[in-house]
Amino acid sequence: MSAKKVFEKFDKNKDGKLSSDEFREVALAFSPNVSQEEIAKIFKEIDVDGDGALNADEFISCLEKMLKEVFTFCDVDGDGKIPADEFYMLMTQIGKECTEVSCAEKVQAADADGDGYLNLEEFMVMVIGDVL
Repeated sequence: MSAKKVFEKFDKNKDGKLSSDEFREVALAFSPNVSQEEIAKIFKEIDVDGDGALNADEFISCLEKMLKEVFTFCDVDGDGKIPADEFYMLMTQIGKECTEVSCAEKVQAADADGDGYLNLEEFMVMVIGDVL
């Protein structure tokens, strides 16, 4: 899964841009509790060229930057890897209902290299896969 696939999924009219309404759907898919005001603010920040729509480059750049920031936040010890216990701690801190077992299963499913941890790429694939 990639940020480009997220863009393509939410570009409902296939015009190569995300309108504010299409972007709202993306924002709510990633964070159902985000306010309309926050969505509007983020949209305006991402719309670098100020044309009232997000092209693929604007969207992908922003999504990847945000996911890197979330990864860094999740990586409690700063070693570039997120084990299941750190992932579980984050999920509970943000109010997600989960168990240690379900978090461990999620990490294991996304752990492409089998080392028992999520690296940045695996984390991004997992998060984007949840949205798609």
